[in-house]
Amino acid sequence: MKMNRERITIVLLLALLAFCGWALYNTVTVSREMSTLTDEAISMTDMGRADPDSFDALGQKLGEISRRWEECEPVVSTYSRHDELERVSSAVRKLRPLYESKKPRELYLTLNETRAALDHLKKTELPTIANIL
Repeated sequence: MKMNRERITIVLLLALLAFCGWALYNTVTVSREMSTLTDEAISMTDMGRADPDSFDALGQKLGEISRRWEECEPVVSTYSRHDELERVSSAVRKLRPLYESKKPRELYLTLNETRAALDHLKKTELPTIANIL
């Protein structure tokens, strides 16, 4: 009977470690992908002086950012703190209205806010002494 408990404990510990490893890998991957998309959109805004000719391409990139976040958010929300996710979600939700109102300066600032929120999300999930304690 004692041997079965030990085996069950080992299996549960391995499952927990596997889940934590997967969650960390997923967070880093999502953050990297979203940051890349956001950086591309930031470069398209040209520091808030977006070229009217490239504004349509910027709209497509913003749609891609929104779609990717909608795909990733339900998975990431199962293991991340919700206040961190809310920062990213609220920044992503602001992008489309700013694009539609043709406010490139505000859009540029919000894209940078999105990038910072994604970086912060990744940093809070990394296994550091400060995050563990």
